[in-house]
Amino acid sequence: MISWDAGVRPIGAVCRTAALYELRGFKSLSQHMDNKLTVISEKKLSQNPLFWPGQGPIVIKNDFANVFLGTGIATPSELSQAIPFDILGFLLSAEFIKQAIPNSHVFLLIADQHAWLANATPKDRAKKMSGLQDKLFRRTISKFQFPNWHISKASELFPQALPDSYENLEIRDVNHFFHRHKTGIKIGWMFSAKENQHRTDEVHFDENLDLDIKSIFIKPGVTLDQSKPLESPYICTDPSRRILLSQGEKVSEKLDLVPTDDNQRLAVQNQLKRITMLFERVVEPLPDKTSVEKKVKMILDKIFNRL
Repeated sequence: MISWDAGVRPIGAVCRTAALYELRGFKSLSQHMDNKLTVISEKKLSQNPLFWPGQGPIVIKNDFANVFLGTGIATPSELSQAIPFDILGFLLSAEFIKQAIPNSHVFLLIADQHAWLANATPKDRAKKMSGLQDKLFRRTISKFQFPNWHISKASELFPQALPDSYENLEIRDVNHFFHRHKTGIKIGWMFSAKENQHRTDEVHFDENLDLDIKSIFIKPGVTLDQSKPLESPYICTDPSRRILLSQGEKVSEKLDLVPTDDNQRLAVQNQLKRITMLFERVVEPLPDKTSVEKKVKMILDKIFNRL
């Protein structure tokens, strides 16, 4: 029960029709096309500050209205060392889309076996990290009271899988969820909205898909390391320079004391602000006139039972 980003490129005519209906004030094409299609407008997408602009309207078939996303646990050369706070933006973005589509479900796949089948990461260390992700994701979904979420590990879905490229394993994953769980939307991430800058983000993988699936991309995670300012929202290679999704994380102290330049520190603060804004839209409001650092702490306290 999981999902990864897939690229649905709706036919231009359908997109133009969706935009026309949106301009005329209709909420969905389904009002005019036998209830077969649903449209999520660009205006709605823009309410999520983590989505790259210009991705809407999203046109999907009502019988393929479930959402897929997948989290990795390693880069091609290095195992993730912790779970970054940025991952919340990934999860909240999937819930944001689910809330826009009545009766839809989210399928989250932890791509654990990819680390040892494609990247030669030691299996025992990879399993430890995937177990940590699984436990923390389930806890977060429960604390946020998100219904209709399904979390799986690739190693449990495909126990007989053999070594293969990361790209081929991802294609297998997305096809599985698309055909078995009707996931017509995939939440992914990308470094930049510019072309030809996606060698290591999810756009690179989605280009290999041949499915009627629509990918929606969020912005990358942000670090306190000016030599490596951006990273996957679910990978953390240096916990000392990343705000973590961890009990007791000292957010203000890390922002104040970790050596970095002012621009990079501001970039991290702005990223935290985007995530807290999305939390308030999707989960619950936080007190007015509260600093972003305190809002992050309140979210962590909610997850780890301090509220």
